[in-house]
Amino acid sequence: MDDDYCKVYDAEDDGFTAFVQFLLALLAVGSLYIKRTVEIPRRKFYTWFLDVSKQGAGAVYAHFMNMATAAIISQNVRGDYELKDECAWYAINFFFDTTLGLLLSVVMLGYLTDKAKERGWDTLINSGVYEGPEGMKIWAHQLASWIGIMTIVKIILMGLLWILSPALAVMGDFLFRPLQENIKFELVFVMILLPGLLNIFYFCVADEYLKAGAEHTEVHEPEDQAYVMFSECDGQYGANTSTSPEKAKLDYSGPGTNSTVEMTKTTSTVNSVV
Repeated sequence: MDDDYCKVYDAEDDGFTAFVQFLLALLAVGSLYIKRTVEIPRRKFYTWFLDVSKQGAGAVYAHFMNMATAAIISQNVRGDYELKDECAWYAINFFFDTTLGLLLSVVMLGYLTDKAKERGWDTLINSGVYEGPEGMKIWAHQLASWIGIMTIVKIILMGLLWILSPALAVMGDFLFRPLQENIKFELVFVMILLPGLLNIFYFCVADEYLKAGAEHTEVHEPEDQAYVMFSECDGQYGANTSTSPEKAKLDYSGPGTNSTVEMTKTTSTVNSVV
C-alpha cells in the first residue's frame, strides 16, 4: 500500500487540517450553548462557561489523544491485514469514545463523587458549583479530575482497540474505502460530519453529570430560582405541575393543603388561592 492515504494531520496540508479542527471546536461549543438556552433552571453564564471549559479542555485533550492513537494503531494492527488510513482509525476510535468511553467516564465520575463525600474532598463533592473565594480552585480540581478520568478511559480503550484491531481493520477498510478516492472529503467527514453528530450526544450527556444540580440555586439565574423552589415542593408534597418558559402553575395536594399556586417568572410574583 502506498502513502496516498488519509492522515489526521499532514504537515504538507496543515492549514486545511487546522481549519477543519477549528470548525469542529466551534460546532461542539455551539451545541452546548443551545442546550443552555433551553435548560430549566438556566445556569448563570459564568457557571456555564466554566462547565464548558471543562468539557472544552477535555475535548482538546481527547482530540490529540485520538490523533495519536489513530497514527499508532494504523501502524501496529495485529495480524496480517493492514489499514493505514488514519482517518478510518480516528473515526473508529471516536465512536468508541462517545459510546463505551462515555459510559465508563460517567461511572468513574460517580465513583469519584462518592469517594469525595466519604473522604471529605470538598472541591469534588458538588460538580459544577464554583461559588465563593475558592471558586477557581474548585474548578481546577474538577477539571484535573475529569482529565484524569479521561486518561484512564483512553488507556482502556486503546488496549481494546489494539486487541480488536484485526476485525476493526477489515471493517474500517470496508466502510471507508469509498471515501479514499477524495482524501480531503474523507478528512472533513471524519473530523466534522461524524464527530459533529456524536459530539452533540457526548457533550449533552456529559454536561448533565458535570453541571450542578437544580438544588444549587446560587449557580442559576435569579428568574429560575423560584422555579427550583416550587420544583422541590412538587417532589415533597406531590403537586401536579404544568410549566412553560413563561409560567409555572402548581396544584398542591399536600397534608392540610388544598390550593392552587400560579407563578409568573417575568414578574417574579406568586398568587395563591386557598
